Amino acid sequence: MVLDIYWGLAFGFMLSSLVRAFVPTKTISSRLGRNTVGSVGLSSFFGAISSSCSYAAASMAMTLLVKGATWSNAVVFMVASTNLVFEIFIVIVTLLGWAFFGGEIAGGLIFIVISALVIAWAYPSKVKKEAIEKASSEGLDGDEQGKHAHNGMMHDHGPHMGHGMEQEGGAGMSAGQARSGSALRKKLQAAAGYFYMDVMMVGKDILIGVTIASVLMVMVPPGFWKALFLSNSSHLPHLLVLAWNALVGILIAILAFVCSVGNIVMAAVLWHGGISFGGVIAFILADLVTVPMLMVYWKYYGMKTMWFLLITLTVCIFITSLLVDIGFTTLHWVPKPPGEYMPSMSHPFVWNWQAWLNAIFIPLSLLYFFWGRRSMK
Repeated sequence: MVLDIYWGLAFGFMLSSLVRAFVPTKTISSRLGRNTVGSVGLSSFFGAISSSCSYAAASMAMTLLVKGATWSNAVVFMVASTNLVFEIFIVIVTLLGWAFFGGEIAGGLIFIVISALVIAWAYPSKVKKEAIEKASSEGLDGDEQGKHAHNGMMHDHGPHMGHGMEQEGGAGMSAGQARSGSALRKKLQAAAGYFYMDVMMVGKDILIGVTIASVLMVMVPPGFWKALFLSNSSHLPHLLVLAWNALVGILIAILAFVCSVGNIVMAAVLWHGGISFGGVIAFILADLVTVPMLMVYWKYYGMKTMWFLLITLTVCIFITSLLVDIGFTTLHWVPKPPGEYMPSMSHPFVWNWQAWLNAIFIPLSLLYFFWGRRSMK
């Protein structure tokens, strides 16, 4: 499984780091203070070019809120950051196929629209005020929170990388260094720093996801999944089966403790176990309501907002997954269910295009990682 996904992860994280380093951004909170189509689009864009780490997305969302963004735009940023980023797309295509790539894009966009509208209309103003007060009293100002979020979205020239990190105009650079340093090299070094921080923060989730998925592939018999997902219940109404699969997908995601790219691997296990197309989409989208993420919301905003976000996002994910499933079924875009349980994972190693890409990206990503780590010192 590691060989199947390594090159895609490495390429996705590297591409994401380069985009964030080379696309200059200024403080955007002032543009996200109203619930408009433009602000939602801007929130989606900045989320899509940021890190895929759910915890970093939550931290940056708090930064945006403290600096004046609306709740809708902050949540939209989190949705885009965890569902519309390069590395997730690559792993989805590798493990699930192009139909799920389309489903993830469609689901992410629908989720953004629905959640933005529901939160704008339904979030109680009293609870909203209490949440902002708690977030503001966490003891970190907006810039420090942006540093902890490690995506550098609040700064023009990259993240706060530490005293050794070369930043344009940074106080840690001597005049001679500033004159001799290449602007391109500095941006590449900043990108390597982003890559290092992404790997350090998301790597644990990916490792947990691969481990849980591989254990479940071996230990759980296919019959259990088929019974859980009602795969052989043709006597039941089709819409009822789709709704049940969406709910089960969300529940498994909440309890699986796996966020970010790690849950794509688990999604592949569920798909080969018999869950519906929409159930897979629901499981992937639900990485914003896992138990660890709920604890983050509790810490940042308090108990009331945690429950509000859990209920609101769960309802939005459920509706989104049903719409995607029904829409893709109507268009005949839903792939045939797998005939056997994770067959691609049982093949022996062969020198194919995937092996050659791994041969390229394994050493390249290691060099990139250690360059980024050195930049942090």
